[in-house]
Amino acid sequence: MAEVFCQHDLVDDGEFHHLDGQLGRFNLFEAMGGVRSELRHSNFLAFLFSPNRAHGLAGLALQKVLRAIIDDITPESRPIRPLELAVADLDDAFVQRERDNIDLLIEIPSLKLVVLIENKVGAAASDGQLQRYRAVVERRYPDYRRLLVFLTPHGITPDCEGYVAFSYRRLAEVFDELSRHEMIASEPKLLLAHYVEMLRRHVVPHAELRDLALRLYERHREAFDFVFKARPEPNGILDDLKARVLSVEGLEEDRSVANIFRFYPARWNETLAGARCSTSSWTRSGRGLLFEIKLHPSTGRVHLVLVMGPLDQPLRDKIYTAAMSRPDLFKGLVKPMGRHHSTLFNRELLTASLAPTLDFEQQSLTASLAWSDFQGTELSPLIETVEHIAAKALAEEN
Repeated sequence: MAEVFCQHDLVDDGEFHHLDGQLGRFNLFEAMGGVRSELRHSNFLAFLFSPNRAHGLAGLALQKVLRAIIDDITPESRPIRPLELAVADLDDAFVQRERDNIDLLIEIPSLKLVVLIENKVGAAASDGQLQRYRAVVERRYPDYRRLLVFLTPHGITPDCEGYVAFSYRRLAEVFDELSRHEMIASEPKLLLAHYVEMLRRHVVPHAELRDLALRLYERHREAFDFVFKARPEPNGILDDLKARVLSVEGLEEDRSVANIFRFYPARWNETLAGARCSTSSWTRSGRGLLFEIKLHPSTGRVHLVLVMGPLDQPLRDKIYTAAMSRPDLFKGLVKPMGRHHSTLFNRELLTASLAPTLDFEQQSLTASLAWSDFQGTELSPLIETVEHIAAKALAEEN
Protein backbone atom coordinates (compact mmCIF):
# COMPACT_ATOMS: atom_id res chain seq x y z
CA MET A 1 0.00 0.00 0.00
CA ALA A 2 2.91 2.35 0.72
CA GLU A 3 4.12 2.03 -2.87
CA VAL A 4 0.66 2.83 -4.27
CA PHE A 5 0.33 5.84 -1.99
CA CYS A 6 3.74 7.17 -3.01
CA GLN A 7 3.00 6.76 -6.70
CA HIS A 8 -0.28 8.68 -6.37
CA ASP A 9 1.51 11.31 -4.33
CA LEU A 10 4.09 11.65 -7.11
CA VAL A 11 1.45 12.05 -9.82
CA ASP A 12 -0.15 14.88 -7.85
CA ASP A 13 3.17 16.72 -7.36
CA GLY A 14 3.24 19.95 -9.38
CA GLU A 15 7.02 19.87 -9.74
CA PHE A 16 6.80 16.38 -11.21
CA HIS A 17 4.46 17.67 -13.93
CA HIS A 18 6.85 20.55 -14.59
CA LEU A 19 9.82 18.20 -14.96
CA ASP A 20 7.82 15.80 -17.11
CA GLY A 21 6.80 18.69 -19.34
CA GLN A 22 10.42 19.78 -19.72
CA LEU A 23 11.75 16.31 -20.51
CA GLY A 24 8.81 14.84 -22.38
CA ARG A 25 8.41 17.42 -25.12
CA PHE A 26 9.22 16.53 -28.70
CA ASN A 27 12.68 17.70 -29.65
CA LEU A 28 13.82 18.05 -33.25
CA PHE A 29 17.46 17.20 -32.54
CA GLU A 30 16.57 14.08 -30.55
CA ALA A 31 14.34 12.93 -33.40
CA MET A 32 17.26 13.27 -35.81
CA GLY A 33 19.66 11.43 -33.49
CA GLY A 34 21.79 14.55 -33.07
CA VAL A 35 22.45 14.27 -29.34
CA ARG A 36 26.04 13.08 -28.90
CA SER A 37 27.20 13.14 -32.51
CA GLU A 38 30.08 15.59 -32.94
CA LEU A 39 29.49 15.57 -36.69
CA ARG A 40 25.89 16.73 -36.34
CA HIS A 41 26.73 19.34 -33.72
CA SER A 42 29.46 20.72 -35.96
CA ASN A 43 27.17 20.74 -38.99
CA PHE A 44 24.49 22.63 -37.09
CA LEU A 45 26.94 25.17 -35.72
CA ALA A 46 28.38 25.69 -39.20
CA PHE A 47 24.83 26.37 -40.41
CA LEU A 48 24.14 28.89 -37.64
CA PHE A 49 27.48 30.64 -37.99
CA SER A 50 27.17 31.12 -41.77
CA PRO A 51 25.59 34.57 -42.25
CA ASN A 52 24.11 33.78 -45.66
CA ARG A 53 22.34 30.54 -44.74
CA ALA A 54 18.54 30.50 -44.55
CA HIS A 55 18.17 30.78 -40.78
CA GLY A 56 17.24 34.47 -40.63
CA LEU A 57 19.96 35.35 -38.10
CA ALA A 58 22.53 36.85 -40.49
CA GLY A 59 25.77 37.10 -38.50
CA LEU A 60 24.11 37.46 -35.09
CA ALA A 61 24.69 33.89 -33.85
CA LEU A 62 28.36 34.01 -34.80
CA GLN A 63 28.79 37.44 -33.26
CA LYS A 64 27.17 36.46 -29.96
CA VAL A 65 29.24 33.29 -29.59
CA LEU A 66 32.51 35.01 -30.53
CA ARG A 67 31.76 37.77 -28.03
CA ALA A 68 31.18 35.17 -25.29
CA ILE A 69 34.49 33.47 -26.13
CA ILE A 70 36.38 36.77 -26.19
CA ASP A 71 34.88 37.83 -22.86
CA ASP A 72 36.43 34.75 -21.22
CA ILE A 73 39.93 35.71 -22.39
CA THR A 74 42.09 38.12 -20.45
CA PRO A 75 42.28 41.54 -22.20
CA GLU A 76 45.97 41.27 -23.02
CA SER A 77 45.46 37.87 -24.73
CA ARG A 78 42.45 38.78 -26.87
CA PRO A 79 43.10 38.63 -30.63
CA ILE A 80 40.35 41.22 -31.18
CA ARG A 81 38.75 43.88 -28.99
CA PRO A 82 35.12 43.30 -27.94
CA LEU A 83 34.08 46.72 -29.27
CA GLU A 84 35.55 45.96 -32.69
CA LEU A 85 33.60 42.71 -32.77
CA ALA A 86 30.40 44.38 -31.53
CA VAL A 87 30.27 46.92 -34.38
CA ALA A 88 31.18 44.40 -37.15
CA ASP A 89 28.37 42.96 -39.29
CA LEU A 90 30.25 39.72 -40.14
CA ASP A 91 28.43 39.42 -43.47
CA ASP A 92 31.63 38.25 -45.16
CA ALA A 93 32.26 35.40 -42.71
CA PHE A 94 32.99 32.15 -44.51
CA VAL A 95 32.52 28.89 -42.58
CA GLN A 96 34.25 25.68 -43.67
CA ARG A 97 33.73 22.15 -42.36
CA GLU A 98 36.51 19.56 -42.16
CA ARG A 99 39.05 21.57 -44.11
CA ASP A 100 42.35 19.86 -43.22
CA ASN A 101 40.17 17.80 -40.81
CA ILE A 102 39.41 20.91 -38.72
CA ASP A 103 35.86 20.78 -37.36
CA LEU A 104 35.02 24.44 -37.98
CA LEU A 105 37.18 27.03 -39.69
CA ILE A 106 35.73 30.54 -39.95
CA GLU A 107 37.35 33.25 -42.07
CA ILE A 108 36.28 36.87 -41.49
CA PRO A 109 38.21 38.92 -44.07
CA SER A 110 36.80 42.30 -42.96
CA LEU A 111 38.31 41.74 -39.51
CA LYS A 112 41.35 39.83 -40.76
CA LEU A 113 40.37 37.19 -38.22
CA VAL A 114 40.32 33.40 -38.52
CA VAL A 115 38.54 31.26 -35.95
CA LEU A 116 39.32 27.56 -35.47
CA ILE A 117 36.87 25.52 -33.42
CA GLU A 118 37.79 21.96 -32.46
CA ASN A 119 34.60 20.28 -31.24
CA LYS A 120 34.67 17.38 -28.77
CA VAL A 121 31.31 16.22 -27.43
CA GLY A 122 32.51 12.87 -26.08
CA ALA A 123 36.04 11.82 -27.00
CA ALA A 124 39.17 13.74 -26.08
CA ALA A 125 41.55 15.24 -28.61
CA SER A 126 44.13 12.77 -29.91
CA ASP A 127 47.83 13.27 -29.27
CA GLY A 128 49.18 16.20 -31.26
CA GLN A 129 45.82 16.96 -32.90
CA LEU A 130 45.47 20.51 -31.61
CA GLN A 131 49.11 21.29 -32.42
CA ARG A 132 48.66 20.10 -36.02
CA TYR A 133 45.57 22.22 -36.53
CA ARG A 134 47.26 25.27 -35.03
CA ALA A 135 50.20 24.81 -37.42
CA VAL A 136 47.80 24.59 -40.38
CA VAL A 137 46.11 27.87 -39.46
CA GLU A 138 49.42 29.62 -38.83
CA ARG A 139 50.68 28.51 -42.23
CA ARG A 140 47.51 29.35 -44.17
CA TYR A 141 46.75 32.67 -42.47
CA PRO A 142 50.09 34.29 -41.60
CA ASP A 143 48.64 37.84 -41.73
CA TYR A 144 45.39 37.10 -39.87
CA ARG A 145 44.59 37.36 -36.21
CA ARG A 146 43.79 33.91 -34.87
CA LEU A 147 41.26 32.64 -32.33
CA LEU A 148 41.69 28.95 -31.53
CA VAL A 149 38.82 27.41 -29.57
CA PHE A 150 38.51 24.03 -27.86
CA LEU A 151 34.77 23.36 -27.47
CA THR A 152 33.77 20.64 -24.97
CA PRO A 153 30.70 20.00 -22.76
CA HIS A 154 32.35 21.40 -19.63
CA GLY A 155 35.10 23.64 -21.02
CA ILE A 156 38.07 21.29 -20.54
CA THR A 157 41.40 23.07 -20.62
CA PRO A 158 43.17 22.27 -23.91
CA ASP A 159 46.62 20.68 -23.77
CA CYS A 160 47.99 23.02 -26.42
CA GLU A 161 49.19 26.58 -26.06
CA GLY A 162 47.24 29.18 -27.98
CA TYR A 163 43.80 27.58 -27.55
CA VAL A 164 41.02 28.84 -25.31
CA ALA A 165 38.46 26.61 -23.64
CA PHE A 166 34.75 27.11 -24.28
CA SER A 167 31.90 24.96 -22.97
CA TYR A 168 28.62 23.72 -24.36
CA ARG A 169 27.10 24.94 -21.11
CA ARG A 170 28.12 28.50 -22.00
CA LEU A 171 27.05 27.94 -25.63
CA ALA A 172 23.59 26.92 -24.40
CA GLU A 173 23.37 30.11 -22.34
CA VAL A 174 24.28 32.25 -25.36
CA PHE A 175 21.76 30.54 -27.63
CA ASP A 176 19.10 30.62 -24.91
CA GLU A 177 19.52 34.37 -24.58
CA LEU A 178 19.52 34.75 -28.38
CA SER A 179 16.31 32.71 -28.71
CA ARG A 180 14.55 35.27 -26.52
CA HIS A 181 15.67 38.25 -28.63
CA GLU A 182 12.54 40.19 -29.60
CA MET A 183 13.83 41.04 -33.08
CA ILE A 184 14.32 37.39 -34.12
CA ALA A 185 11.61 35.62 -36.15
CA SER A 186 9.69 32.69 -34.70
CA GLU A 187 11.36 30.00 -36.85
CA PRO A 188 14.97 30.61 -35.74
CA LYS A 189 13.74 31.12 -32.17
CA LEU A 190 12.16 27.66 -32.23
CA LEU A 191 15.29 26.13 -33.77
CA LEU A 192 17.53 27.66 -31.11
CA ALA A 193 15.14 26.68 -28.33
CA HIS A 194 15.13 23.02 -29.45
CA TYR A 195 18.92 22.97 -29.65
CA VAL A 196 19.33 24.50 -26.19
CA GLU A 197 16.77 22.08 -24.76
CA MET A 198 18.60 19.11 -26.27
CA LEU A 199 21.97 20.34 -24.92
CA ARG A 200 20.56 20.70 -21.43
CA ARG A 201 18.94 17.27 -21.51
CA HIS A 202 21.90 15.30 -22.82
CA VAL A 203 25.17 17.23 -23.09
CA VAL A 204 25.25 19.68 -20.18
CA PRO A 205 22.37 18.93 -17.77
CA HIS A 206 20.63 22.09 -16.69
CA ALA A 207 21.26 22.92 -13.02
CA GLU A 208 17.62 23.88 -12.42
CA LEU A 209 16.29 20.60 -13.85
CA ARG A 210 18.92 18.58 -11.99
CA ASP A 211 18.03 20.24 -8.68
CA LEU A 212 14.34 19.70 -9.38
CA ALA A 213 14.94 16.01 -10.08
CA LEU A 214 16.88 15.64 -6.83
CA ARG A 215 14.09 17.28 -4.83
CA LEU A 216 11.52 14.98 -6.43
CA TYR A 217 13.60 11.91 -5.69
CA GLU A 218 13.98 12.89 -2.05
CA ARG A 219 10.22 13.38 -1.69
CA HIS A 220 9.20 10.25 -3.65
CA ARG A 221 12.13 7.89 -3.24
CA GLU A 222 9.96 4.75 -2.88
CA ALA A 223 7.95 5.51 -6.02
CA PHE A 224 11.05 6.17 -8.15
CA ASP A 225 12.76 3.03 -6.84
CA PHE A 226 9.65 1.01 -7.65
CA VAL A 227 9.50 2.39 -11.21
CA PHE A 228 13.23 1.79 -11.69
CA LYS A 229 12.92 -1.84 -10.67
CA ALA A 230 9.98 -2.30 -13.04
CA ARG A 231 11.73 -0.78 -16.08
CA PRO A 232 11.88 -2.97 -19.21
CA GLU A 233 14.99 -5.07 -19.57
CA PRO A 234 17.14 -4.31 -22.65
CA ASN A 235 16.32 -7.76 -24.00
CA GLY A 236 12.73 -6.52 -24.37
CA ILE A 237 13.71 -4.96 -27.68
CA LEU A 238 14.73 -8.39 -28.92
CA ASP A 239 11.41 -9.79 -27.74
CA ASP A 240 9.54 -7.08 -29.65
CA LEU A 241 11.51 -7.80 -32.81
CA LYS A 242 10.99 -11.53 -32.41
CA ALA A 243 7.22 -11.00 -32.33
CA ARG A 244 7.39 -8.86 -35.47
CA VAL A 245 9.55 -11.38 -37.34
CA LEU A 246 7.37 -14.37 -36.46
CA SER A 247 4.25 -12.47 -37.53
CA VAL A 248 5.60 -12.62 -41.11
CA GLU A 249 4.17 -15.62 -42.91
CA GLY A 250 6.84 -18.19 -43.76
CA LEU A 251 9.43 -17.14 -41.15
CA GLU A 252 10.18 -19.51 -38.28
CA GLU A 253 12.40 -19.46 -35.23
CA ASP A 254 15.56 -21.54 -35.00
CA ARG A 255 17.30 -22.26 -31.71
CA SER A 256 18.11 -18.89 -30.18
CA VAL A 257 20.60 -18.05 -27.42
CA ALA A 258 21.03 -15.14 -25.03
CA ASN A 259 20.90 -11.82 -26.92
CA ILE A 260 20.63 -13.59 -30.32
CA PHE A 261 17.34 -14.42 -32.01
CA ARG A 262 17.73 -16.82 -34.97
CA PHE A 263 15.17 -17.35 -37.69
CA TYR A 264 14.86 -18.75 -41.21
CA PRO A 265 12.37 -19.03 -44.09
CA ALA A 266 10.40 -22.25 -43.68
CA ARG A 267 10.90 -23.07 -47.35
CA TRP A 268 14.64 -23.42 -46.71
CA ASN A 269 13.83 -26.74 -45.04
CA GLU A 270 13.46 -28.05 -48.59
CA THR A 271 15.43 -25.68 -50.81
CA LEU A 272 18.51 -25.75 -48.55
CA ALA A 273 18.14 -29.32 -47.33
CA GLY A 274 21.62 -30.11 -48.62
CA ALA A 275 23.26 -27.12 -46.90
CA ARG A 276 23.53 -28.48 -43.39
CA CYS A 277 26.26 -28.67 -40.81
CA SER A 278 26.95 -30.71 -37.69
CA THR A 279 24.40 -30.23 -34.91
CA SER A 280 27.25 -29.91 -32.40
CA SER A 281 29.25 -27.26 -34.22
CA TRP A 282 26.75 -24.38 -34.33
CA THR A 283 22.99 -24.62 -33.86
CA ARG A 284 21.39 -27.92 -32.89
CA SER A 285 18.99 -27.66 -35.81
CA GLY A 286 21.91 -28.28 -38.18
CA ARG A 287 20.85 -25.50 -40.55
CA GLY A 288 23.80 -24.05 -42.43
CA LEU A 289 22.39 -20.60 -43.17
CA LEU A 290 20.39 -18.51 -40.71
CA PHE A 291 19.29 -14.95 -40.08
CA GLU A 292 20.21 -13.56 -36.66
CA ILE A 293 19.13 -10.45 -34.80
CA LYS A 294 21.79 -9.58 -32.24
CA LEU A 295 21.49 -7.32 -29.21
CA HIS A 296 24.59 -5.86 -27.55
CA PRO A 297 23.43 -4.97 -24.00
CA SER A 298 26.52 -2.89 -23.19
CA THR A 299 25.84 -0.42 -26.03
CA GLY A 300 22.20 -1.02 -26.98
CA ARG A 301 23.19 -1.79 -30.56
CA VAL A 302 20.86 -4.11 -32.50
CA HIS A 303 21.75 -5.49 -35.91
CA LEU A 304 20.51 -8.15 -38.30
CA VAL A 305 22.88 -10.54 -40.05
CA LEU A 306 22.75 -13.46 -42.45
CA VAL A 307 25.26 -16.02 -41.22
CA MET A 308 26.71 -19.07 -42.92
CA GLY A 309 27.74 -21.76 -40.46
CA PRO A 310 30.47 -24.43 -40.64
CA LEU A 311 29.34 -26.23 -43.79
CA ASP A 312 31.68 -28.49 -45.73
CA GLN A 313 34.52 -26.25 -46.88
CA PRO A 314 34.06 -26.59 -50.67
CA LEU A 315 30.39 -25.66 -50.32
CA ARG A 316 31.20 -22.75 -48.02
CA ASP A 317 33.77 -21.43 -50.51
CA LYS A 318 31.30 -21.50 -53.39
CA ILE A 319 28.48 -19.81 -51.45
CA TYR A 320 30.79 -17.14 -50.04
CA THR A 321 32.38 -16.38 -53.42
CA ALA A 322 28.96 -16.08 -55.07
CA ALA A 323 27.70 -13.76 -52.32
CA MET A 324 30.84 -11.62 -52.55
CA SER A 325 30.13 -11.10 -56.27
CA ARG A 326 26.78 -9.44 -55.38
CA PRO A 327 27.72 -6.44 -53.18
CA ASP A 328 24.49 -4.74 -54.20
CA LEU A 329 22.55 -7.37 -52.27
CA PHE A 330 24.94 -8.87 -49.72
CA LYS A 331 25.69 -5.60 -47.95
CA GLY A 332 28.03 -5.71 -44.98
CA LEU A 333 29.61 -9.02 -46.06
CA VAL A 334 32.62 -9.55 -43.79
CA LYS A 335 35.98 -10.17 -45.41
CA PRO A 336 37.80 -12.47 -45.31
CA MET A 337 35.55 -15.47 -44.85
CA GLY A 338 35.58 -16.78 -41.30
CA ARG A 339 36.94 -20.23 -40.56
CA HIS A 340 33.71 -21.45 -38.96
CA HIS A 341 31.07 -18.72 -39.34
CA SER A 342 30.81 -16.06 -42.03
CA THR A 343 28.62 -12.97 -42.11
CA LEU A 344 27.14 -12.60 -45.60
CA PHE A 345 24.85 -9.65 -44.84
CA ASN A 346 24.71 -7.07 -42.06
CA ARG A 347 22.19 -4.30 -41.40
CA GLU A 348 21.96 -1.99 -38.40
CA LEU A 349 18.53 -1.84 -36.77
CA LEU A 350 19.66 0.40 -33.90
CA THR A 351 23.16 1.90 -33.81
CA ALA A 352 25.33 2.07 -30.71
CA SER A 353 25.55 5.85 -31.08
CA LEU A 354 21.78 6.36 -31.26
CA ALA A 355 20.65 3.85 -28.63
CA PRO A 356 21.79 5.83 -25.52
CA THR A 357 19.87 8.90 -26.70
CA LEU A 358 16.50 7.11 -26.76
CA ASP A 359 14.22 5.66 -24.14
CA PHE A 360 13.04 2.05 -24.38
CA GLU A 361 9.94 2.79 -26.44
CA GLN A 362 11.91 4.92 -28.90
CA GLN A 363 14.60 2.25 -29.20
CA SER A 364 12.03 -0.43 -29.89
CA LEU A 365 10.22 1.76 -32.42
CA THR A 366 13.46 2.63 -34.24
CA ALA A 367 14.52 -1.01 -34.49
CA SER A 368 11.04 -2.10 -35.56
CA LEU A 369 10.91 0.51 -38.33
CA ALA A 370 14.30 -0.63 -39.58
CA TRP A 371 13.07 -4.23 -39.60
CA SER A 372 9.97 -3.22 -41.56
CA ASP A 373 12.13 -1.51 -44.15
CA PHE A 374 14.38 -4.56 -44.40
CA GLN A 375 11.37 -6.85 -44.74
CA GLY A 376 9.90 -4.74 -47.50
CA THR A 377 13.04 -4.16 -49.55
CA GLU A 378 15.74 -6.75 -48.89
CA LEU A 379 14.37 -9.89 -47.26
CA SER A 380 12.75 -11.53 -50.31
CA PRO A 381 15.66 -10.87 -52.71
CA LEU A 382 18.08 -12.29 -50.12
CA ILE A 383 16.00 -15.43 -49.61
CA GLU A 384 15.68 -16.07 -53.35
CA THR A 385 19.32 -15.32 -54.16
CA VAL A 386 20.60 -17.53 -51.33
CA GLU A 387 18.45 -20.37 -52.65
CA HIS A 388 19.79 -19.88 -56.18
CA ILE A 389 23.42 -19.70 -55.02
CA ALA A 390 23.09 -22.73 -52.75
CA ALA A 391 21.32 -24.79 -55.42
CA LYS A 392 24.05 -24.08 -57.92
CA ALA A 393 26.82 -24.81 -55.41
CA LEU A 394 25.18 -28.08 -54.33
CA ALA A 395 24.73 -29.15 -57.96
CA GLU A 396 28.43 -28.56 -58.62
CA GLU A 397 29.33 -30.58 -55.53
CA ASN A 398 27.26 -33.51 -56.77
